[in-house]
Amino acid sequence: MNVGLCDGRHLVRTNDGDEIDYYLFQNPVVNPTATDVHEKVCRDFIQKYITGDLSWKRSDDRRVNLFITGLTPLLSSFLKSWVEQQERLEMTCGDLVLWHWDTDSEQYVPQKWAVIT
Repeated sequence: MNVGLCDGRHLVRTNDGDEIDYYLFQNPVVNPTATDVHEKVCRDFIQKYITGDLSWKRSDDRRVNLFITGLTPLLSSFLKSWVEQQERLEMTCGDLVLWHWDTDSEQYVPQKWAVIT
C-alpha cells in the first residue's frame, strides 16, 4: 500500500508511476506542531490498517510504503504511532518502508524502517 504523508505539498507518484493510495494529511496543515492531533490521525489509520477496515486496502497489502512529503512533526507522529502498535503490526500486517525524495536522481529512495517479512 502506498501512503503519502501529506497531500498537496508535492506531486507524488511511486518510482513506477503509480498513484498514492491514501494520504494521511491534507495541505495546508493548519497547526504543524499539534502532535497530539497528528498522532490521533496516525493511530486511527494504523488501527484501520490492522483490522482491515480500509475499503480501498487490497488483501495482499503486507507492506506500507510511506512517501515522505515534508513536515517532520507529521513523520514523527506517524513513527511514534507505528511503534506503539509494533507487536500487533508484526503479527498481522508486515513492513514499513519510508520513501525519501532524492533530488539528484529525481526518484524516491527506500529506507527499510520496520521490516519483518
